[in-house]
Amino acid sequence: MTDLILDNVSLILLLPLWIFLIIMCARFFAVYVNSRIIYALTILSSFFGALLCSVSLSNLDNVIDFTMPFVKIGKFSLEFGLHIDKLSLIVALVLFLVSFLVQIFSINYMKNEPKKYRFFAYLNMFNFSMAGLLFSPNMFQMYFFWELVGVMSYLLIGFDYKNKEKSEASRRVFLMNRVGDTALIASIIFTSYIMFEYSGNLTFTTLSFTDMNAISTILSAYTSTPLYYLICILFIIGASVKSAQFPFYTWLQDAMEAKLPVSALLHSATMVVAGIFLLIRLVPLFTLEEHILTIISWIGIVTALICSVLASVETHPKKVLAYSTSANLGLIFLAVGYLNIKAALIFLIAHAFIKSMLFLALDNKENYVNYVTFLLGGLSLSGLIFSGVVAKEFLFTSIESNLIFSILYCIVAFMTAFYIMRIAIVMVEDKKLVNRINISEYAPIAFLFLLNIIFYFFIRGNVSYKVAEPFWAALVGWAVVYLLHIKNLLTKFSDTPKLLEKFYNNILTKIYEFISCFANIIEIKVFSDYKPLIWFAKFDVKLINWVELNIMNRAVLLTTDFAKKLSEWNGKLQSRNVQNYNAYAFIILTVVLCLVIIGYSIMINQMS
Repeated sequence: MTDLILDNVSLILLLPLWIFLIIMCARFFAVYVNSRIIYALTILSSFFGALLCSVSLSNLDNVIDFTMPFVKIGKFSLEFGLHIDKLSLIVALVLFLVSFLVQIFSINYMKNEPKKYRFFAYLNMFNFSMAGLLFSPNMFQMYFFWELVGVMSYLLIGFDYKNKEKSEASRRVFLMNRVGDTALIASIIFTSYIMFEYSGNLTFTTLSFTDMNAISTILSAYTSTPLYYLICILFIIGASVKSAQFPFYTWLQDAMEAKLPVSALLHSATMVVAGIFLLIRLVPLFTLEEHILTIISWIGIVTALICSVLASVETHPKKVLAYSTSANLGLIFLAVGYLNIKAALIFLIAHAFIKSMLFLALDNKENYVNYVTFLLGGLSLSGLIFSGVVAKEFLFTSIESNLIFSILYCIVAFMTAFYIMRIAIVMVEDKKLVNRINISEYAPIAFLFLLNIIFYFFIRGNVSYKVAEPFWAALVGWAVVYLLHIKNLLTKFSDTPKLLEKFYNNILTKIYEFISCFANIIEIKVFSDYKPLIWFAKFDVKLINWVELNIMNRAVLLTTDFAKKLSEWNGKLQSRNVQNYNAYAFIILTVVLCLVIIGYSIMINQMS
């Protein structure tokens, strides 16, 4: 069974890559590829991945590692392979299920797109990148796929690269994610160096997840407390940027320029989940310092609160759902901070099914069936029905002893219900719903809703929860929106973004102006009149000028003079006289023979 699982996971990784290469190479070499073949290969790759993940998950008893040397430098060996456990298989299963349904939806959605072959090729490569990240055995391999996920998200968001707005949005997303990538690689290098210096075991330098408990203990023992906190915070920054947490959540709004299937994919179980997956992998590192877990919890709850407020005043449906994604991922951060990994995974899976369904339902939202599905998905996201209620109430049982977090959690639950109900009303206000439905597009939405229901019945008997304050807060949120709507006050409430704009112009700009004025005063009054600093600056300039004139310029002149002399000597040697060439050859041969004889004599003397 172990060999079977290993073979299966290898196919999960390689099949999307093979299909990507088939599609791109066929188009690159101008080979005709039927669209139906592309659709079939892409869908079968995700379906096969989901099937193998589910079979492997049901038969997996122990963690399985399969690695082989990839880069070898002396005794140091950087390994490349697979790390298979229930965590990676669960997240991969959700990834392939959502991808499978999004790809089916994309067939009809992209039917008039001239470059649809490239779109489906990118979807396959994106799946390969995410699967490689999930099954990485060490931090170095994870970082490679972490970057690859960022590159593929950039290509998918900027798919319509001729559109200036979408192209710029994809670049902004890419640049913002570089902040987190830099923090992540810095923390990996720091940790690896400490393992190399103090662990006494070179296998620890690759930061394998199997050895994470031992690595965390050694890191804590051989680093000062500030350095240990710095390394942990760098890891958290990397995860926060990827999962669009405060203060890095703004890139997720730019990602809304992507096509609807891409938004559904990125916001559900793929790119934004990578940060949470990293945090769960590094839990042994964070548990050694309680304050680190507190930082993670506060990042999560603050993000949930801020993004819920922003979603409550936003009017664009996709942007509302984008803020909602950051807010709900913030609640998952809160669960990780409280070490309730089970609640975090339940919330992650429920959010993946619900959010992808909501995004896809935005297409043809004036359709009656789509609209009803969106409302039911909104009820579930609010924590009132199906898997949403279990996810939110089960997480609440972990934090209800903390009064501050409990209050903030209930406020977030209220706001979630408020902005979902509000955007549902705004979407169809003054519009007439139609009964026509496109079965090919609605089938994936219906199946995602069915998965939401199935997951609810699957987990309700396996976790203990009770209907508590968040449920009633969400119910009040829906009631408040309905009351505002019947009183015709909901449209006035939509003007609240102007209040935020005034706050930004009147308060934040003055803060920025004060900081810039203060920096200007420091520069003029302190640095410009500080004589030692001026003398040092002048000395630095004089030293550079002297080096340039007396060393660099002279070196260049000597080099050119030597080259000229060498060319002159070479010209004199090339006299076209055969006798001269024979003389040169005789001289060279004589010198070589003399050197050989001298060397041979030295060797004989040393041996004797």
